[in-house]
Parts: sequence; structure tokens; C-alpha cells
Amino acid sequence: MRYEADAIVLRRTPFSESSQIVHLLTARDGRVAGLARGSHRDKTTFGGAFDLATRGRVNASRRRSTDLDLVHSFTITCAYRGLRRSLDRWLAAAYVLELTASCSWPRDRQGELFLLLAATLDGLEAAAERAVARLWATSFVARLIESAGFRPALDDCVACGAPAVLAPRAALSLARGGLLCRRCASGDRSVRSVSRPVLELVARLLAGRAPVAAPAARTVDEARTLLDAYLEYRLESRLCSVRFLDLAT
Repeated sequence: MRYEADAIVLRRTPFSESSQIVHLLTARDGRVAGLARGSHRDKTTFGGAFDLATRGRVNASRRRSTDLDLVHSFTITCAYRGLRRSLDRWLAAAYVLELTASCSWPRDRQGELFLLLAATLDGLEAAAERAVARLWATSFVARLIESAGFRPALDDCVACGAPAVLAPRAALSLARGGLLCRRCASGDRSVRSVSRPVLELVARLLAGRAPVAAPAARTVDEARTLLDAYLEYRLESRLCSVRFLDLAT
């Protein structure tokens, strides 16, 4: 069955000397993998269509014998060239692409995730400052956690229901999925100590609300580090791009 869909390139892997497998997030069918024959040749109809973080219109066919679709063409609608002119913007883009690939499922329609990724790439391309790019990345991982159903409990103690102490710092358990009171936090090796500004920023981003005022760069980085650790615990895997962002901090 042949189809067309809006798509964003998440990653690509070599298949042969002249072909490659491209992984796309589509608005129609979620994440799909397709074989782009001849796309590694110097002269090809694909051109630079499969550069990472490229948005376009894919024309492909499903095949009965395999989950690997056959890609016929990919027409670029947005190359996001601005991402490639700044290391900070590009690192943030690589980060959200890896998060998307890790938290999406083949053939699972995720139109909201496609719109979220597209809006985040638009925001990153327009980000004039490093702090703005980091805030876009942090907002993305928060919304991804929310949409995946992993939202941590940030009101009362997730273990006993008692009020969680928020000042000056709170205890968030990666294992239990939320805040703990002092008594329940004792002995939990997965607990992360969180400052009130970081907790407030995380709560706003999870709810899809922008910060009232521009948060401090350190607060944004600490919020992202916390959310990264939380998501990695839920996924039971490490995210490679997180390390590059940390090194560039």
C-alpha cells in the first residue's frame, strides 16, 4: 500500500554502499522505518533529504514481508538550516530527536508528538541564545514525560499521602514516581534532592505552561537533569545525547 505523510527525520543507518534505512516520525503513522534505495549515491533524487532534523513529505509503500517500508521520495518542506549554524541549537535538536525515537512506537499514531517535535524544532531554530535553546529542550522532555503517562506526583507524598516538604528542598523518588516526605524518603536510593525553583519549573513545564519569568540558566539545567534521570529510570535505558548536553553545560 502506497502512502504519503508529513515526516521528520529522526535517524538513519547505512544499509549498503548506495542505500540507507531512514527512521521517520510521521503525523500519519507515528514512527516508521524505510529503505531509501540509492540515497547514498552522489547523484540521487533524494539529495540531502535525509539529513537529521529535516521535515518533509514522504512518499513510501508498505511491504507485506517486512516492517521496513520502501521510500520512493522525500520532498523537503523545512531543512532547519538554523539548527546547524549553532552548536547549542544542534545539540538540543539531537537531544529531542533521540528522546522522540526512544519514546515513540512503530505504527502507533502519535499526531500530538509530531506537532510537539515540529514546534520544538521551530523554537530551537529561532533561539538566539543558549539559555533559550536549553529551555526549549527542557520543555520538550517535560511534555514527552507527560504525554507518555509518566508524570511524577508533585503534590503529596507518593508513598503515604502526607504533605511533602517543599522548602528549602524536596525529595523526588525516581523509583516511586514522585515526591516523598522525609520519613518515606529515608533509605530510598533513587531519591533526588530538588530545590523549590526547579520543582516549580518542572511542574509548570509538565502542565504545558510557560514560566512566568525567564528562569535562571542553572535552574533550567537542573530541571532538565532531573527529568532526564526520571525518564531514563522509566525507560530503563541511557540516553546518549544527554551526555553531550551535560558536557556543553
